[in-house]
Amino acid sequence: MALLHEAFSIIKEHKKAYIVLNVVFYGLVLIGMVAAAFIPELRTHTNLGVAQSLSQPGLMAVVKEAYGNGHLLTAIGLTFAVNLAVALCQTTLPSFVIPFAGMLVTLCRAVLWGFIFSPIGADRATLIPHSLTLLIEGQAYVLAAFSAYVQGRMFLWPSRYGRASRWAGYKAGVSSTARLYVLVTLALLVGAIYEAIEVIYLMPRF
Repeated sequence: MALLHEAFSIIKEHKKAYIVLNVVFYGLVLIGMVAAAFIPELRTHTNLGVAQSLSQPGLMAVVKEAYGNGHLLTAIGLTFAVNLAVALCQTTLPSFVIPFAGMLVTLCRAVLWGFIFSPIGADRATLIPHSLTLLIEGQAYVLAAFSAYVQGRMFLWPSRYGRASRWAGYKAGVSSTARLYVLVTLALLVGAIYEAIEVIYLMPRF
């Protein structure tokens, strides 16, 4: 509980930035959906790239196999591991090198999600159960981007956080990121559980 309290206190301290990030992220998802509805080729080409990555030998092929064979626990574990690795490698670690860099990657992801999940085509009904997955996992990526924002601010403007140097601010930012990752991890775990249940048991009904 103490870890959750610390994470929520960071959000409270930067409440406006957190709200703005949520609005921008989910807004870009909607913009991507609308764009793909008017230009279906955006969805076609993006989904083709996803399908090709899933067909290549490697981890993603293993994930696809777990879902295809209905292995619920394996699908949950792999989904959680992949999404956590994506959050770390594409959002958090780049921001440790270049402040705020991971935020841009996360916002690009939002647009791509919009292309992929635009409610067009014969499978548009599957968006009904999958919309909750987008909300939960999207929130995890928003939190990761938010942690990059906080880390960048602490590094660039350390005096605002009572730190004497940029190095001290950088270390404080890393510490804040670790605290926020409690929420990132929790959201990704809940998202992985729901997504696996949804894809294996719910989507075939739509």
